[in-house]
Amino acid sequence: MLRTTTVEKRLPEATPVALSSWKPFSTTHSERHPVLKAAHTLFNLVPCNRELEVAVSTFLDRAGDVVAFAKNAGPQCLRIDYLASGARLAFYTPDFFARTKQGHYYLIETKGREDKDVPRKARAAMAWCEAASTPSCRWEYIYVPQGVFERLTGETVAELGRTCQPALKALIEDEDTSAQMPLFAAAAQAEIAAQEKAPELKGIIDEATLQSLPPRYRKSVEQAIMLFRFLENKEGLNFSPIFNALLGCLDEAARGLLVRRLQPHMPPTVPDQKAWFDPYLRDVDRRMQSHYQNMAQNLKKTLVFTNGIMPLGLLRSCMEYALNDNTKIEGVFQAVKTKFKVAGGREFLATVTRIYDFRNTRVAHQEKEITDPKEAEQNLIGWIKGLKALTEASA
Repeated sequence: MLRTTTVEKRLPEATPVALSSWKPFSTTHSERHPVLKAAHTLFNLVPCNRELEVAVSTFLDRAGDVVAFAKNAGPQCLRIDYLASGARLAFYTPDFFARTKQGHYYLIETKGREDKDVPRKARAAMAWCEAASTPSCRWEYIYVPQGVFERLTGETVAELGRTCQPALKALIEDEDTSAQMPLFAAAAQAEIAAQEKAPELKGIIDEATLQSLPPRYRKSVEQAIMLFRFLENKEGLNFSPIFNALLGCLDEAARGLLVRRLQPHMPPTVPDQKAWFDPYLRDVDRRMQSHYQNMAQNLKKTLVFTNGIMPLGLLRSCMEYALNDNTKIEGVFQAVKTKFKVAGGREFLATVTRIYDFRNTRVAHQEKEITDPKEAEQNLIGWIKGLKALTEASA
C-alpha cells in the first residue's frame, strides 16, 4: 500500500492593498463590544469583542516599537481560507495587524483554544505570512493565549511575539499528536482547557458577593476583573477600560432604585403627572432653579419613559437633595425627600459619589490616566461593592 503526501504552498494572488486605503466603516459601542480610542491605530477607533482584545489593544497602543496597528474588521477585513475539520472550506479572520519602527509586520490572534480548528487556522495564518513576506517586508503570526499574555512583562510587540512563540509551537504540535493518537485527544483537550481557564477572582471579590449579584451583573464583574488581571503586570498601561464593563450595570441598578422608590408615588393621570414633575419654583433661589428644573425633567424621563440621562448621577442628585438640601419643593421633590432621607443614607451617598466622580474624571473623561494598578484595584473593588449595594437597595 502506497502513501502519497501532497504539499501545497500558498502564493500571493493579487497586488497588496495598504490598510490605510480601506474605506471607513461604522461600529457600535456597547458593554459587551467596547470601542476604544487609540493614538496609534490607523483608524480613529478600535472595535473589540472580548476582554483579551481590549487588553491587547491597550498594549499595542503603548508598545514601544509599534508605529501603527489596526483591528482586522469591517467589510474589507482579511479573511484567510483554510480546510476545517471534515475537509470543509472555511475562512478565518485574525484579530489585529501591527507595524513596527523596524518595518516588521505582525498578524495577531488573541482567540483562546475554543474549537478543534484553531491549529488549522494558525497553520493557514502562518502560511499567509510566509506568502506575504518579501525581502523588505517580513510578516509574522503571533498567537496570544490568555495565560501567556497575563504573565507578559515586556513592553514591545517583538517581546510579545517571542513570549508567545512556544504556545504557537505547542498548538501545532498538539494537533499533530492528536491526529496520530486520537484516543488521547479528548484528554489532551480537557487538560488544555483546564490550563487556560479564566483568572481567579480571589483577592478582588469573594464568592458570596459575586453570587449575590444578578447573572448579568455577575458576568460584567467577571469581565472587569479578568481585564484587570490581563493588565495588572503591564507597566504604564491605562486601566480605565476595566471599568467599562460595569458602567451599564451601575446605571441600570441606579435606574432600578429610582423607579422602585419613586414610581409608586407618581400620580396615575397625565395632567397630574405634568404638575407633579413641574412644581412651583418661583420662591427658590434663582441660581438653583435651572438645576431643579433639569432634575425634575430627568426624573420624568426616568419614571415615565425609562430613558432618563445618566441614572447614577440622577440618583446622586436625589440623595443630595434629600439629605443635604433644606429647600422645600412640592411634587416629585417631596417624594424624593421622603424616600431617600433614610437611615444609612449618607454612607450610601458617599459610595455613589465616589463612583460617580471617579467615572467622570478618570473613565468617561480621562483628566488623568489610571496607571497605578493599586489605585485601579481599589476603585474596582469599590465599584463592585457599590453595585452590590445598589442591587440590595433596589430589592
